[in-house]
Amino acid sequence: MKLKENQLNLIQHLIRFNLMSYEDCLSFLDTEKTGDKVALSYVFRPLTKNKYLSKNKKGVVTVLKKGRALFPEEMPLISTATGTVAQQRVMQVSRVAMWLGKCGVPVFGELQDAEEPYFIPSACWRNIVKGILSTTRFAGMLLAYGKRYAVYDIGDGTMEWQIRAEASLFFSTGFRFHTRAHGMIMICEDGRRNEIAMRIIRQTMWGRKTLLKENYSETDKPVRYSRSPIKLRAQYEHVYLTTPALLAASLEEIYEEKETIETTIEEGRPSYRPKEGNWEDWPRRYFLNPAFDILLLVYFFSAVKGLKNLLQNDPASHIKELRYILCVNQEDLEVAKMYPDVTEMKEVSMYVYRPKEDTEED
Repeated sequence: MKLKENQLNLIQHLIRFNLMSYEDCLSFLDTEKTGDKVALSYVFRPLTKNKYLSKNKKGVVTVLKKGRALFPEEMPLISTATGTVAQQRVMQVSRVAMWLGKCGVPVFGELQDAEEPYFIPSACWRNIVKGILSTTRFAGMLLAYGKRYAVYDIGDGTMEWQIRAEASLFFSTGFRFHTRAHGMIMICEDGRRNEIAMRIIRQTMWGRKTLLKENYSETDKPVRYSRSPIKLRAQYEHVYLTTPALLAASLEEIYEEKETIETTIEEGRPSYRPKEGNWEDWPRRYFLNPAFDILLLVYFFSAVKGLKNLLQNDPASHIKELRYILCVNQEDLEVAKMYPDVTEMKEVSMYVYRPKEDTEED
């Protein structure tokens, strides 16, 4: 039997990651983005019929000996998991690698001498960086243009979050300074990005006095397993939220974020205190958010609510000159306006970035 390119690529992917859900296999085979699951099932079926792959009753797909023989040089990046929970984790990492692969991001098991983006699965990253706490939920590390982003598949946003453990990816003491993450990329279900973003922001805002503290202790001691909803901490630096369908565009925005911020405002200077925005031209403080950084939105809402309380307690305060300005993309405006008491303040202004095609025409 002569296999098609997408079938061969699926087999190769399964050799590297061992497991994949049946639904993800169909998505992997959908190179034309038709979404026709019936047609895709007929593309998948010969792989199990001819003993290249195996699918069990739970919809878990694995590669067989005949499939491995097609790529004898390929080695697994992740060990074979036993138990339902462990298998779900492996399939999660496999899914993230698939999404990034569709965006042209290759997968490696070791650090590469390259500026171009590439992805290292979490199991491989733990071998590179010691001291990452065992309860972390990240799928792997995306390295791009000198930055490192911990990537998460958060699904519907209700996953059990390990607030302290995830911070271990950002430890900077000793040798870990050169491997610490610079931010997070969370991938949620298609069509639910804004809903999930608002939920995470609210959960963080309720505990912002503790979560936004800049000082914290770095410990290698095990962290007790927790059942907390997703909350953000200051140590995460940047938390970008996207979906599989928007991932390619989001990655482009993340890569170009620094340049976009520097060219948005002609006057002023960068601000290096996130609580005060990322650009300052007194009395204006700008929160420029071209890549949907939900942690930056938390800082914005927190700053404005702090100003509101200050003005209520001391109307004559000299700080009344202060103005907060938020810039977001059009599709992010719903989240930016989630707190009416913030948007109604005269000290607050919101602007929308023009679509790229409009700026290119100019």
